[in-house]
Amino acid sequence: MISVLRVFFLLVVLIWPATGTAEHQLNDFAYGFRIAAPEKTGLVKLVLPETIYRHLVRADGGDMRVFRMDGRVAPHLLRRPDAEENLNRTRSLPFFPLYSNTAPSAGRDVRIRTDAGGAVLVFSPPAAQGPDQPAPAYLIDIRPMENRPAALRLSWQRHQPDVMVKARLEASKDLTQWHSIVDLVTLADIRHGDLRLVNREIALPPVQNGFDYLRLSWRSGGDAITVEKVEGIPALQPSLPPRWWVRAAYRSRSETPGSMQFDSKGVFPVDRIDLNLSQENSLLSGTVLSRASEQAVWRIHHRGAFYHLKIKDTTLHNDPVMVPETSDRYWKLDIDNRQSALGSSVPQLMLGGRSHELFFIVEQSGVYVLAYGSRKATPSVPPPELAE
Repeated sequence: MISVLRVFFLLVVLIWPATGTAEHQLNDFAYGFRIAAPEKTGLVKLVLPETIYRHLVRADGGDMRVFRMDGRVAPHLLRRPDAEENLNRTRSLPFFPLYSNTAPSAGRDVRIRTDAGGAVLVFSPPAAQGPDQPAPAYLIDIRPMENRPAALRLSWQRHQPDVMVKARLEASKDLTQWHSIVDLVTLADIRHGDLRLVNREIALPPVQNGFDYLRLSWRSGGDAITVEKVEGIPALQPSLPPRWWVRAAYRSRSETPGSMQFDSKGVFPVDRIDLNLSQENSLLSGTVLSRASEQAVWRIHHRGAFYHLKIKDTTLHNDPVMVPETSDRYWKLDIDNRQSALGSSVPQLMLGGRSHELFFIVEQSGVYVLAYGSRKATPSVPPPELAE
């Protein structure tokens, strides 16, 4: 693709007007691609392709320009997507233990009273069982959330040293008719050496709507915990650009024992990190660091465990780690060999993020060129009307 772009730029540069009012010329930039602006459009929004970050010179995107075919620069604005995703905006949800000897699919002998808005006011379990016993199921009221949650996060009291619970989740609008939305999910709270590995979240299918209540029940292992708190995790805004993941290249060079270095080969805006451990029953405990250049000081992003474990018929993998956004190119993994068991597998460092959104003003329909990769260019200031 890059070779095609270079040929395109060579042709454009040859026919580009010798005179122009742009602060930069197109041949100041190494890469670019054409954008077709439709008619009757005053503003174009473009989500930057993930590959563009491999060729930017500046991490802030200051070496990008949008050119019109007459050689002038069209005003543009580069914006990061809403960072609300990175905030812990969970909402505590009302929940009630369900004590019943009936099977999960056969209904439950419970007495529930709600107010006019549907909020649960009174919940009465049968007197034959007491609240000191671990409940086989829980009723969860999601009405306090403005929008349907994307996931649930549980907190619990353990009754055993290691917990492995298989759960299911059903939904209802009226507390009478129930349908399954998560048939099987594994929750875990186990010890591995000096480490504690925990999985407390249940993701809800994104296409499910039209319900106000959830029923959480156990397929196995539920007597090992008592749920103490249920939190709803809000769904992401649909306007957010999709998340991408890139694999950082392992740098085969002499290193200190227990240390591995990687190169992202770009200035990707990274806010998630993960390790792929291909071999089963692999665990790595260590520290992930990064720096912008070979001469910069390493900065710590995360200390903790990454794992890929198979226990009985269940495979557990750690959740990706959220980190403060960085565009550092070079990464390092310092491994604590005393608490790690990698076998013959080589960790693959995965970097996740979301692209910038670029807006530019269109004066007339036609072809525009987004050019980037210039060591001469500095960040441009968008006009106030575009910022607004």
